[in-house]
Amino acid sequence: MKSFISLVVSLLLLFTNEGNIYGQSRITKSNNPASATYISLDGQALAMGNIPDTDGNIHKFSSPALHVVPTKSNSPEGTMLLFPGGEYEILNLKPGCEKMVSSLNTEGYDVAILEYHVAKDPGVRNMALVDAMKAFRLLKSDRKSFGLRGDRLDIMGLSSGGHLAARTVQKLGDKEQPDDVILISPEYLNETMNGTVFPAVMPPIQPTARLFVSFSIEDNKAWIHSGEEYSKIWKGYDGQSSYYLLTDSSHKTDNEKKMSDSEIGLLLKPFLEAKSEVTVSGPNPAAMPVEGYACGRHAEKLALVAKKKFDLILIGNSITNNFEKPEYQPVWNQFFASRNALNLGTSGYRTENIIWNIQNGELEGQSPKVVILELGTNNVDEKNYPTRHTAGQLAGGIETIVKLLREKLPDTKIIILRCFPGCYGGPNPTSNRAILERASDIVSRLADGKHIFYCDINHVFLNLDGSLNHDMLGDWLHPTPAGAKAWAQAMEPLLSELMGDKSLDKEISSNTAIVPVPKLENDSYDWWSRHSEVLRIKDSINPEIVLIGNSITHFWGGEPKLKNADGKPRNPNGPKTWNSLFSSYRVLNLGFGWDRTQNVLWRLDHGELDGLHPRTVIINIGTNNTSETSNARKNTAKEIVDGISAICMRVRSKVTDARIILMAIFPREQNPTDPRRVLIKEINEQLVTFANDHKITFVDVGPEMLDADGRFLPGMTFDFCHPTERGYQVWADGIRSFISEP
Repeated sequence: MKSFISLVVSLLLLFTNEGNIYGQSRITKSNNPASATYISLDGQALAMGNIPDTDGNIHKFSSPALHVVPTKSNSPEGTMLLFPGGEYEILNLKPGCEKMVSSLNTEGYDVAILEYHVAKDPGVRNMALVDAMKAFRLLKSDRKSFGLRGDRLDIMGLSSGGHLAARTVQKLGDKEQPDDVILISPEYLNETMNGTVFPAVMPPIQPTARLFVSFSIEDNKAWIHSGEEYSKIWKGYDGQSSYYLLTDSSHKTDNEKKMSDSEIGLLLKPFLEAKSEVTVSGPNPAAMPVEGYACGRHAEKLALVAKKKFDLILIGNSITNNFEKPEYQPVWNQFFASRNALNLGTSGYRTENIIWNIQNGELEGQSPKVVILELGTNNVDEKNYPTRHTAGQLAGGIETIVKLLREKLPDTKIIILRCFPGCYGGPNPTSNRAILERASDIVSRLADGKHIFYCDINHVFLNLDGSLNHDMLGDWLHPTPAGAKAWAQAMEPLLSELMGDKSLDKEISSNTAIVPVPKLENDSYDWWSRHSEVLRIKDSINPEIVLIGNSITHFWGGEPKLKNADGKPRNPNGPKTWNSLFSSYRVLNLGFGWDRTQNVLWRLDHGELDGLHPRTVIINIGTNNTSETSNARKNTAKEIVDGISAICMRVRSKVTDARIILMAIFPREQNPTDPRRVLIKEINEQLVTFANDHKITFVDVGPEMLDADGRFLPGMTFDFCHPTERGYQVWADGIRSFISEP
């Protein structure tokens, strides 16, 4: 805490102190919010806020409030919503916060200090987040009603208040974002989502605000590193970001480049004054042709394409280039050589180098059936390259390559691989990976299903917590021979389809529950039309919640709308409970009647989650795997659990910031001793272990549907399988608390 206070005090040395804002009376003179000192989060004037203790800080919290401190400037800039620190246990108002307020007033900012929930309880963080979002939206809706002037609305957070500010920005919608975000020594950004290695707090996917982050060298090292990564991701997402690590003058040494105490003021003051910087957009460096270093390799490839036409061409960097190494040759020979393939991968190359190669003859005279495009990692490599491209720049570079391929090879099918997740430095995600994933999201929209196909096989490189699998990525960047084989096997269904030949994978699992397949059974709707409809509407919905499942999920309601086989609308089975639970959220229903785990895997492999960023994914699948039909066999409990695990792995890989809620398979059949009911019980017992081992939220509402003898309660289902409105109410009640979490 001492280092944080020192940083804030140094931050203010260039600003004028206008006095102790907490020494004034806490009683308002008017009930008019426009002249109120304290305002409730529903916009009403308050007589007072939370009362500080003798040290000037708030230790005993009563209710959230905004403490408004207006500027005396005749040229007001706007409003700064300020979140004090205090480790979420108290609100630290002295000395840093009050000095900050005076300084902001001097710069022409009205300041609204949020007195948010604090307590010695971990759950208070979510209460504080609710306060923060209410406060921001209140100010966003109509600041003039509260006597606040100027056009800007910024957010500033100090220490733990910086963490709250970052969480608030993450949760706000794209059109709600502040003008500036200022984080001074933000804490806790190193924390990860439960059961994963992914940061719990991330920048918005499309940042519109400018970001300012600063730390003292004396701050917690993990917080410093995570704050720097947060800033890099913000910039990598094509946002404006400034990051500074400052050192107190008392800790200077001759061999270190240090800043004087006043330099933080010299940095923040012009940042505030600059407002929205005018940026002149120039050519995208990732899309401009640049000759690479491998002139000899380029010449060799020119000689090859002049002699022979190839049916399959792989274009990429060292990851593709590695197939020419002896240890990778077995994979190359099995999946590519027999298809008359050419390797145009070049170690170290970026999109701009590939563009140059294509423009300088490497595809001359060729007309392959398929081109596989694997690129990206070098464009965001800050270790070995002087410049790092943003996600938008990288996506633009890949798009330029695709356009070139379409011009030169109009009859060729193009497979764009999702940028591989590797990076330098270890198994856990870095800003590299976040930028690559954002670029891949953008690129995925190039797929048209006719000439351009997006292929995501990254799940083969990961552990279920999202960390990199060392057996698959030996140096955390390049696939090992085993990783290259897993890549080829995962890509093989799409590649063999586009090549028009048979699968070359000789090791397809005997467990049908984990082998992706499309529609298996006929049902009362058009399976393929529903899949197409999902792909058409998913991006426009931009769902906060995604449900994955079979007919039980399908018939609940939501989008896509239910239809019969003839395309006419069908009424859902649980409209009242659907609306009561989901009406406040954007929801995508990926339930498909008769689907098994293998059908869900196929759908996820064919784009139904690509590019989305839901905060919650609810999985309810597996009951149809207990059926024996002419189209698919019944699976064992272990096989079904493996199928569900594979689905969780796909979800974790594709939507890294989503919480997974895994439902126990609902009971089926009325007789508790029915073999199917016994099998489902065995599956659920194994799912409990699986969920506990991987810290996945597991919810079993089955017992609430049954009486003491294990039979369905009256009116719970239509057919001892599909819920009625009453049955869906049980499901809704079981997950409501998870859905409502901020």
